[in-house]
Formats: sequence, C-alpha cells, structure tokens
Amino acid sequence: MLKKIKVVLCCVILCMNLAGCVKPTNEGNRQTKKLGSEQQIADQMMEDIATALDAGDADALKSLFSKTALEEATDIDQQISALLNFYQGKKQSFEGDASSSTHTKYGEDIEKQFIGQYLLITDNESYRVIYDYKVIDKDNPDAEGLSQLEIVPDELYQEDDFDFLLGNEGYEGPGVYMQE
Repeated sequence: MLKKIKVVLCCVILCMNLAGCVKPTNEGNRQTKKLGSEQQIADQMMEDIATALDAGDADALKSLFSKTALEEATDIDQQISALLNFYQGKKQSFEGDASSSTHTKYGEDIEKQFIGQYLLITDNESYRVIYDYKVIDKDNPDAEGLSQLEIVPDELYQEDDFDFLLGNEGYEGPGVYMQE
C-alpha cells in the first residue's frame, strides 16, 4: 500500500512540474497571430494605401485613418483630394518595412504602432511613402488607424538635405502631406 501511495505521489508531483512549464497563450499573442507578423501588417497597410491611390478612391483612403485623426486633421477631404491629384500612375510594386513600438501590460499588447517607410513604384513615377499607423490602442480605440500619411517623389527623397515632415518643422499633426 505504501508503495502505491509513493507511485501516485510521484506521478502527481511530476504532472505538477510539467504543467508549470506550459505557458498559457494570452490575448496579446492571440492578437498578433490573428493580425499576422509585423511585416505582414505593415505591408497590408501599404497595399491598402496603394490600392486606394490607384483607384482614386478618396473614401477608401479616408477609411484607413483613425477616428481621432479624422477629427484632428485640418480639412482631411481637401488633403486627400490634393494627394489623389498629385499621385500619378498605377502601382507596379512596393518595398519597405516599418519600425514598431509596442506597450504591453502583463503580457498583453495594450498599444502597437508602426512607422512605415516604403518605396512605391508606379508606371509613371516612384514615390517614398511614410505613414504612422496605430494597430492597437486598448485605452483609446478611436486612435486605431492611420494618423499621418506623407508621399514624396523618390527624386526629392534622394536629395542630401531631404527630410520627411513627420516630427519636423512643417508637421501640423494628423493628416496627409506631400512634398514636390
């Protein structure tokens, strides 16, 4: 009888030790798996931007922006219209990536933001695109979406003294920016 108790006790201890090594999947991990890799998320946003530009679809482009950005931007409809007039051609390809920042709390993503920077090649022109995209903001869901989009011709980007407006003089908050 004592031998059976020792065997059962050893099995219970072994099971408890093995169960302690299993890491439960948290909401942050599930959210990342649901959304895809960071590169996939960044590329999808660039694809959505390029598709809206190619179609000349102001509503589709506007829908990419967060509710907060739409409220804070100065005449976003006019900015988008100017961008659609500025953009020439149809997308042939794009390449680039995004830097990301993530704020977590107890292993759960509370806020995730990307600054995407891409080369967009059309059949008429090559552009450099930079965007500020908040993927997750659990404290302020209205901030989820684009807050800023800037497009410049690649020729201008190649100049030695070029600098995107994002975070620099001339940046006036959320919206659409172009430099010619």
